[in-house]
Amino acid sequence: MIIDFSFQSSYSIEVLEKLGTEDRYYYPNGTSNGGKDGLIVKVTPSKGKAWIGVFAFGEISHNGLHGVYTTPNLDKFCVISRGAGYIISSLNPNDCEEVQSIPIIDVRSMKFQSIIVFADFTDLIAYDENGIKWHTERIANDGFKITEVTDRYLRGQFWNIRNEANETFEVDLSSGYQVGGIKEI
Repeated sequence: MIIDFSFQSSYSIEVLEKLGTEDRYYYPNGTSNGGKDGLIVKVTPSKGKAWIGVFAFGEISHNGLHGVYTTPNLDKFCVISRGAGYIISSLNPNDCEEVQSIPIIDVRSMKFQSIIVFADFTDLIAYDENGIKWHTERIANDGFKITEVTDRYLRGQFWNIRNEANETFEVDLSSGYQVGGIKEI
């Protein structure tokens, strides 16, 4: 379980072992009528009463990430539950979106760029305080490794099956401009 509070927030979050007595919301839909098993999080917003979110486990990979993250938006947070990602408003539990990366296998909070970057097996997607900022082209056919992160760039390595060699890529964090990666035929 990763807990990353890199960004400033207007709420508090606590991962729970079991359900409490607060109002409950089940994700991905933000319904209070029940849902699937998942990661349980108690949210105490800056205004209003505390509530509990149950975030459904991802179904694609049992190796998917688990974590809770602050985001560049002061009122929103992110929960990753076995690779399924959710960005939710602490002030309005019904204001929820699923992260467009499945299954999430890596997350990087880039405070200097005010973005949070999600990685799945093939590409990267960055969210800023307003939502999706950029989405790379396909980086790899089936997995890559982030090897270096600076204030300006994210660099990594992947196996190119066509060349039977490790190759590198680099992504500009401000624009998502990508150099390297697998070239689609």
